Amino acid sequence: MRFSITLLFVFFGLYLFQSCDSQKTAIKNVPSDKLNNTFTIGMNDTLTIELKSNPTTGYVWSIDNKIKPKVIQELNHEFVKNNKTTDMVGAGGFDYWKFLPLKTGEVYLHFIYMREDGKINKEKYYKVAVE
Repeated sequence: MRFSITLLFVFFGLYLFQSCDSQKTAIKNVPSDKLNNTFTIGMNDTLTIELKSNPTTGYVWSIDNKIKPKVIQELNHEFVKNNKTTDMVGAGGFDYWKFLPLKTGEVYLHFIYMREDGKINKEKYYKVAVE
């Protein structure tokens, strides 16, 4: 009985986790006036996107769309303080997002710089073509 209840909680947790992610949608097209950059990478390359950031302001970068997992995969994301101001309290730095190509195709990435209350400061759109 105890095992059944534990198993039920595990499946319910997985369902909630999956349903949160499913609310994001894959971007099919971005108007050229909103597109910040286009990257073309090969199958043996990795893509690193650098975004200027200062989390002490309350704003953080996040990906706001579902990435086509068959085209690219996010390897990691990290914030690195600016090496010129590492000793300064409240100093900014850069968010680095690293992606690995999985197969040829195109994908759009939508990054938003927002606070927990939902206030958006900036948006960036990138088109990634894997050849």
